[in-house]
Amino acid sequence: MKDQIKKAIEVYNKYAKIYADRTFNVILQFQQTEFISLLPGKKVLDIGSGSGRDAKHFKEEGLDITGIDISDGLLDEAKKRAPGVNFQKMDMLNMTFKENSFDGIWIAATLSDIEKKDAKKFLEDCKKILKDKGVIYISVKEGEGEKVEKKSYLNNEERFYSYYTKQELMDLLESVGFKIVKSRKIEDPDNNWIEVFAKKPISS
Repeated sequence: MKDQIKKAIEVYNKYAKIYADRTFNVILQFQQTEFISLLPGKKVLDIGSGSGRDAKHFKEEGLDITGIDISDGLLDEAKKRAPGVNFQKMDMLNMTFKENSFDGIWIAATLSDIEKKDAKKFLEDCKKILKDKGVIYISVKEGEGEKVEKKSYLNNEERFYSYYTKQELMDLLESVGFKIVKSRKIEDPDNNWIEVFAKKPISS
């Protein structure tokens, strides 16, 4: 496993409760409602499920939700905070789901955790496990390049991040065959975010 991913797992495991407390109540209800409205069915995968915040909401909305994360600490927190959700320990770069398994894939912030050189293969894998007309939601930090940064709320531990422009993320999704539904920039005091909704075309 790559050094920066190993480091990220160590940090998440060490500060799982602090991270979960910080993120669990940051509600993305507008985005979640929009995502649900686009789904062709009810089976959804939450990649990088973290504190379980989004998975909990999707379960409450009646979806068949599976959450995956590679951090044992965050999985423990998620299971406490979102009981009844199917959480699994899994590396997003080595997913083991069958093709055409899901109606939707939710990727909130997680794409920023991997190197850009791995992003295309990851999205190709996502496309394989999505059903025709399946929906993918991705949010990433806006910017350029890749950086290692210290986070004060994680005791100044260093974290790796990949940053994307809106056009860059849309181009990446289109390069693997997704059709863009909508995209936008969300302004935030700490860091602006890019959000994209896309669909897998029929028999693509």
